[in-house]
Amino acid sequence: MSNNGVKWLRRVFAALAGLAGLYLLACVYFQRGHPRAVLGPESKTAFVPDWPSGFLWGTATAAHQVEGGNTRNDWARFERLPGTIAHGDTSGVAAGEWDKVADDIALMRELGANAYRFSIEWSRLEPAEGRWDEAAWAHYVDEVSRLRAAGEEPVVTLLHFTLPAWIAERGGATAPDFPERFGRFAAEAAKRLGPRVRWWCTVNEPQVQMYQGYVAGSWPPGVKDHAMAVKAFAGLLRAHAAGARALRAGDRDARIGVASNMIYFEPSNRWNLLEQIVTNTVSNGFDWSFDESIARGRMLFSMPGFPTLDEPAPELKGTVDWVGINYYRRNLVTFALRAPGMVDIHAGPGTLSDAGIEIYPEGLLALIREGWKRYHLPIVITENGVADSAGVHRPLFVRQHAYAVKQAIGEGIDVRGYFHWSLMDNFEWAEGYGQRFGLYRLDRATLARTPAQGSEEFRRLAPRGAMIR
Repeated sequence: MSNNGVKWLRRVFAALAGLAGLYLLACVYFQRGHPRAVLGPESKTAFVPDWPSGFLWGTATAAHQVEGGNTRNDWARFERLPGTIAHGDTSGVAAGEWDKVADDIALMRELGANAYRFSIEWSRLEPAEGRWDEAAWAHYVDEVSRLRAAGEEPVVTLLHFTLPAWIAERGGATAPDFPERFGRFAAEAAKRLGPRVRWWCTVNEPQVQMYQGYVAGSWPPGVKDHAMAVKAFAGLLRAHAAGARALRAGDRDARIGVASNMIYFEPSNRWNLLEQIVTNTVSNGFDWSFDESIARGRMLFSMPGFPTLDEPAPELKGTVDWVGINYYRRNLVTFALRAPGMVDIHAGPGTLSDAGIEIYPEGLLALIREGWKRYHLPIVITENGVADSAGVHRPLFVRQHAYAVKQAIGEGIDVRGYFHWSLMDNFEWAEGYGQRFGLYRLDRATLARTPAQGSEEFRRLAPRGAMIR
């Protein structure tokens, strides 16, 4: 080979080496967006946590899923449509919690809990526009009073998926007056419950409500329209802002947050740059868009296939005091030519719950770290649970996810509480009653509650003598 040929080969090899180096650097850079978390070896043992003073340790429910008798919201109507709910279930009497408040508070005490996250049903409280139901308000006032008397800190959610029929008929989250109407509801809640409630959650899982209702069409309003989905997302952001302002006006010391559903997305191959980029895009769009919009005072949403949302919204800035994380799963992102959009998002290879999602406690630690890095605000694990009818996974699930929280606190992250989903089995939306998440099993015929596998582990991990007054 001539000298010119040798020089040419050297240039080619040098260029290829440079490209390989740039590729590796790019992979390392994008890996920073979803670093792996490793739990300490104690996570599988019967460790004894040393929770900080005032740490909230409780369970979570939602009104439509447990109360029973909620007939005036969009879900009650949706459930009656053929094929919308698994097994033809309807919420119906649910867990009968409306009439069992005192009994269920006693169960919380049995679990060693010191807090309870629950939602108040807007359609009960305002069954027709502008008309308050005094008996329903009195019920919730009594409930929070009973919780306080029992040493249970009430954490009240204002919007947990269900909307009054009268606002749903006008377009729900896409209605022009939706934020204003929600703000008025929040103001009334602050006036009625504010003296007894410090912790508030304005909106639960807004990104899930947007996706299921307007992309998958499997929840109310049953629409499949990406432009409408983004419009609903913006409506929920504006509603949060209006609700937070109303709560703050009623109580300057209110602790206000949003409970965002967080999936730990991870590339199947961490050295596949395309999978890294797609994973970052999906995680930023699904997990963090709502919180980022609040932090920046700007409505932001960007995902492939959706209209881009980027509008100034200074009213959002400073409206939260804490970041809520609802965590259930890890999903892997795989580049696949035959998949829709050439991207396949699927469960990881680990143990699967009855819901077909991977049990992956390391993901909770990773998301806590990410939330703290982004916002440096106190973090509350507002939901974390497992569908486990046989009870074979829940004891270790509770232990390992509690350990993830403990490890985060040990790293100096300000985690204020952990709420297990759920106190008892309940109506799991489009899945009906087929999936059992409760620390107490529900007999649907008698509404009796009996301890489920995992309840003893939850009680063992509870803060010692931590009644919050």
